[in-house]
Amino acid sequence: MKLKNLILTSGLCAVFGLATLPAVFAEDADNDMKGMEMKMPDTVEGLLAAIQKHDTELKETVASKKLADVHHHAFAVRDLAKTLGAKAPADKKARVDGAVANISKLADALDASGDAGDQAKTEANLKQFDAVLGQLLAQFK
Repeated sequence: MKLKNLILTSGLCAVFGLATLPAVFAEDADNDMKGMEMKMPDTVEGLLAAIQKHDTELKETVASKKLADVHHHAFAVRDLAKTLGAKAPADKKARVDGAVANISKLADALDASGDAGDQAKTEANLKQFDAVLGQLLAQFK
């Protein structure tokens, strides 16, 4: 009987403990991005320029091995790309949406490898990120 109660209690603790994780992660993400609010440009040209600026800064950040700062630029590019995606011409919408989805996944991968301090993995993720970003930007030329 004691084993059954222990398993039940452990299970309940695990359920309640895990239920609070998303809120904790959201709070950490909010704290991590304080002071990083970004004004979104209104035009396609402004969005493209801002994306290229943050991509350049991302490359410089990785090259200088400041991996703790990678997420700032990766997430800025991701957010700008999402806004750009909303302005895609109808005939290019599917390709743009696919590229934006991949950029979002790769921004998360850059964040994870940067937080882990893994220079080689961050460089590999950046290479993929830039390839997909190139595909996105080509849709607006």
